[in-house]
Amino acid sequence: MDARNQVKQYVDIAWRRKWWVVVPTIVGALVSVYWYATAPKMYRATTSILVTRQSMPEDIVRSTVTMRVDERMKTLRVQVLSRRYLEQVAREVGYIDEKAPEAAIERACDQVSGAVQIDMDKRDFSWFKINVVEKDPQRAATIANRLAEMFIQQNTEMREAVAKGTVDTVSGWLAENRGQLEAQERLIAAYKRQHMYELPDQQASTLQLMNASTARVQQLSSDIQLRSDRLAILRSNERAARANAQALGVTPPGDDPNAQALAKLERELNDLLVNYTEENPLVKRKRDQIAAYRVAYPAAATKTPSGEDVASPEIQGLQAEIRNLERDRAREQIKVNELQARLANMPLRQQELETMTRGYDSLKGSYDKTLAQQEQTERSLDLEAAKKGEQFQIQDRARAPGRPYDPQLFMLLLMGLGAGLGVGVGLTALLEFLDQSVRSEEQFAALFPDVTILGTIPNLVATTPAKSRAKGSAQKAAAGAIALAALLGGLLS
Repeated sequence: MDARNQVKQYVDIAWRRKWWVVVPTIVGALVSVYWYATAPKMYRATTSILVTRQSMPEDIVRSTVTMRVDERMKTLRVQVLSRRYLEQVAREVGYIDEKAPEAAIERACDQVSGAVQIDMDKRDFSWFKINVVEKDPQRAATIANRLAEMFIQQNTEMREAVAKGTVDTVSGWLAENRGQLEAQERLIAAYKRQHMYELPDQQASTLQLMNASTARVQQLSSDIQLRSDRLAILRSNERAARANAQALGVTPPGDDPNAQALAKLERELNDLLVNYTEENPLVKRKRDQIAAYRVAYPAAATKTPSGEDVASPEIQGLQAEIRNLERDRAREQIKVNELQARLANMPLRQQELETMTRGYDSLKGSYDKTLAQQEQTERSLDLEAAKKGEQFQIQDRARAPGRPYDPQLFMLLLMGLGAGLGVGVGLTALLEFLDQSVRSEEQFAALFPDVTILGTIPNLVATTPAKSRAKGSAQKAAAGAIALAALLGGLLS
């Protein structure tokens, strides 16, 4: 059988069994309409929420809230459908009485949870919608708006809490660093006070002082040498005069030999003082001898030797000047020794100070960094408090819908028509399978291949009362289909 004949056969079957297809289809449509008319209506209210980015540039103020918007959106479903949100909303819309038992609260929360649907932008997370399906349109809008408000409020509070927690944490770090830094500063200050004149930054002034003291010592030594030379000349002249007097036999009367001996010891001491200081062992030994002699011969100490042995006023003046200059030189030498000791200790103090300041520099850098972080976190907190950071805002508030969301007449009608058509086609196929009539030459040839077909009698259509009744039934069915179409058009409008 070629394709043309096969199509013709299917068309013949469809025309012959048309009422077995049309009637179930019309019945399915009627059932869909009845279902739509009697089923409870569900209304859907939608609240649209936009994600607004931070209004200020991040290079000026960087937010301290680390949770990205995509992570926040992923937690949206869990948060909105949490027990805390659902119970509060259920109480506000009247699902739960004040003294409702726990079982009633659970059922109400499940009812609200089943009515809530969340849609979000999964590409760049710039918006999301909260859909609520309810029998009462006004209640659906109230639930959707209330859930959106609670989520936005909780998100704002969460961001502020995170920013404030960051400020508190950084402030604690800053206080700790400040305490360590102040302790290190006190330690360094105490060390500098203890070694005030041995610090490396005083090396130049210490060298200058030491050079000045050294020059002063040299000047004093030169002055002492000049006066010592003058004193030596005077004493030499004095001894020569005394030797001449003794050679001539001129001896002052009443001179005490012990007093002469004591005077000699004192002259020897004066001679030593010309070249040595009081710390010299020879000078100390000579003074001990004089002290012992004075103790052994106290009378000699009270007698004045001859005029020749008494030093002249010029010699006494020079001796006094020399002693004063030697005391000044000794003081300057002590100062030079102290300055030299300070210079010698400066490398050690520098090393110790570098060790101390190395830890101080590290603490100072950490403190400065933490201080900058605190300023940044405080700005971020101000940004969140002013609601200029990343926020959620309601773009379209939910309104009470005027048309039901479920059931949908068009979808029910399509389903009824499809089901009726499927049933009609199935019945037609079953009847054709059970019908053994031969309706074409091809069928006869296929059933009786050995029988030769000599001729065919065409189908003679006679006008009979039965045919007239069938024709009237067809007209009634067409009128019924037209009435059904009008009814469906009215419902759809």
